[in-house]
Amino acid sequence: MVKTQTGLYIQFERTVKLFMTTRKSETGEARWDGRKVGRDSRRDAILSSVGSVLSNGRLSSLTMQDIAAELGITKGNLYYYFTDKQDIIYQCHMRAMEASMLALARAQQSAERPGPRLRQLLSEHVSGILKDGLGSVLLTDLESLHPDQRKSYVALRDTFERGVRAIIEEGVAAGDFHCSDTRLAGFVLLGAINWIPKWFRPEGALSADSIAQGVSELLMGTLCCPPGARPAAQPAPGADAAAPQKSVPKRAARKVAARKTPARRTTAAKT
Repeated sequence: MVKTQTGLYIQFERTVKLFMTTRKSETGEARWDGRKVGRDSRRDAILSSVGSVLSNGRLSSLTMQDIAAELGITKGNLYYYFTDKQDIIYQCHMRAMEASMLALARAQQSAERPGPRLRQLLSEHVSGILKDGLGSVLLTDLESLHPDQRKSYVALRDTFERGVRAIIEEGVAAGDFHCSDTRLAGFVLLGAINWIPKWFRPEGALSADSIAQGVSELLMGTLCCPPGARPAAQPAPGADAAAPQKSVPKRAARKVAARKTPARRTTAAKT
């Protein structure tokens, strides 16, 4: 894997080291910042059910009692695992982001070229958002979270965005992608993905897996150069874009200049 030694990439690697741990639990499951990602617990089961039970946008208007009733558990049981409704929303956001950050770590460790790595990352990112119906919860405005929760999630989200942008930069440097603004490209890619939960329906004709694969292919088509092609050279700022003029023989040029030059008029001096 070719790594561009940019400040952005170095910053990304340092940040990932703060968040990621490589140790395994006793069951061999990967852990995120010391917490087992794949743990089979009642708390995880509740988080999985929140997205699948509640329809788009409903969570923000429900009370803890309403949520408990929707999930078929007691309010006391719900409070045992979550401090309040904002905590449920926050944990759903973090659950989806954990999966995306693990996918990002795998993409950065891969020896593939930037194109295949970015395609796989985008596909896994879509899958993480749509998993267990979490997308409906992720549409909830972040402003509804407690300030410390919002700050924690936004920091992690920004880290993910920087990681995606670093791969795009690698692709541009390697000639795999054509892109004049990698920051804008990252926003466009992730913005398109973040909007999927708005129109996705689990009972629809398209499965989450097919959407993840199809969307990643479409988005990669906006970046990838055709096979054997390289990005066209960009003209320098202020360069003359007019078509080049054909060369004219010197003798012909002098004749043309003579015809265009007005004859000098001489006036007699007054005596």
